[in-house]
Amino acid sequence: MVLRGYDPRAVDALLASAVAALTTADESARADAVAALRRANPPVVMRGFDRAQVDSAIASLTAQLEGAPRSDPDPDLPDGRSVHVAEFDVALRGYDVAAVDRLVEQVGRALTSESATARAEAAIAVRQAVFAVKFRGYARHQVDRFLQQIARELA
Repeated sequence: MVLRGYDPRAVDALLASAVAALTTADESARADAVAALRRANPPVVMRGFDRAQVDSAIASLTAQLEGAPRSDPDPDLPDGRSVHVAEFDVALRGYDVAAVDRLVEQVGRALTSESATARAEAAIAVRQAVFAVKFRGYARHQVDRFLQQIARELA
């Protein structure tokens, strides 16, 4: 959060639809998501999301939706592609980076999986997630917001 940034609700709605489009093979849904990302102009409000970070996330999602090659393919996915689910800022005191990364990785696999079991297990893991607070960890408010958003998506 910054003093003047993008409206969190508008950004969450925009990014949620783009992340959902990442998990589909429907090219028209992916194209619609790319178009929505390209025309995105979230309102600026007091205490909003950092504009540079949101712009970076939008550019990253756009590239992924357009099928731009990634340098770090995930060997767990059958076609070798990688799904990038979330990035978080590092704060002085934040959530344990390794634990959050493990959960985000599980969520990414579940979102790309056709298995209802994998999605259900990921949803349970998200709802039960409790992270230790450590020095130089992920920003807690960003992780909490991500968990709320992904719990709705996996439900």
